[in-house]
Amino acid sequence: MTMNWLFSMRLAFVLLLLLSVWFALGVAMSEQDVYRQVLRSLNDLPMSQWIQSLATAPIVASWLAGLFGLMFLLGLNTALCSWRDLLPTWRHKRWRSPRIMMLPIHILTLLVFIFHGVDLVFIHGHDSVVLHQGERFNSGRYQIELVKVDYRNDVSQIIEDEAGFSPAGRITRRSVDVFEPRINNAYFEISNGEQKVSGHAGFLRPFNWGDLYITVTDFRVPYQQEAKGVQVKMLAVHNPLINYFFICYCLLLVSLLLQGLVFWRRSIKKGGRKC
Repeated sequence: MTMNWLFSMRLAFVLLLLLSVWFALGVAMSEQDVYRQVLRSLNDLPMSQWIQSLATAPIVASWLAGLFGLMFLLGLNTALCSWRDLLPTWRHKRWRSPRIMMLPIHILTLLVFIFHGVDLVFIHGHDSVVLHQGERFNSGRYQIELVKVDYRNDVSQIIEDEAGFSPAGRITRRSVDVFEPRINNAYFEISNGEQKVSGHAGFLRPFNWGDLYITVTDFRVPYQQEAKGVQVKMLAVHNPLINYFFICYCLLLVSLLLQGLVFWRRSIKKGGRKC
C-alpha cells in the first residue's frame, strides 16, 4: 500500500481546514460555563495533572484528543513533505525554484510545534493571580508587587454583583466607550533576588523582563470590595523558550512574505510574456 497520501499538499489542506473547524468548536465550547471552567483549569495546570480535570469532562477530553491527533498528522505531513519534496531543492541549489522558501517555512512551522509541545509537557510555567494595589506574590524566582493601578474609564461599570457580573460584562466583549485598553495600566515592581525593575502592563500588552512576561487579563471591582479599589487579574509567564517562540514566529512571517514576493514576481513575468 502506497503512503504517498502522507506527503501530499491535499492532506495538508484538509488538515488545516479540519483544524479551523475544530478550533471553532473549541471556541463554541468555551462559551458554555461548564466547559469554560474546565478549559481554564487545564490552562493553569501542567499536562501531567490534566487527567483529573478531564475525567469529569469527557467532551472536552474528546475535543483535546482530536486536536492533538490533527496536530500530529499535520506535523508528520509537514516533516515528510519537507524531507521528500523540498530538501532536494536546497541540496541541489535550485535558487530560482518558486518553492525555494517553502523549506524554511516548513522547518519554522515544525519548530513552533516542537516548542509548544515542550512547553506544554515540561515547562508550562505561568501563574494566574488577582491583586489589589500594594499586594504581591511569588512566581518562580520572581517576586511581583502591584504598586499602582491607573484605571481611567468609569469604575462603576466594572463593579461586580454577588454573582460576579458587572455592567460592562466580560472584558473581551466591552466596547471602547466602556473600556479603552490603551489608557488603563497596572504598574509593577519585580525582583529576582539580585535585581529589581519596575514597569507597567495593560490588557494584552505585556511587560517583559528576561524570560518573564506579565499580561493584564482583566480589571474589576469584586463584590463589596469597592473600598479596596480596582483589582487586577494578571498572568505571569516565565518560560525560557518564549523568546525563541517570538524569533521563530518573526522568521516565519518573513519567510511567508518572501515566498509571496517570489510568486508575485513570477506572476508579473508570466503576464509580461503573454502581452
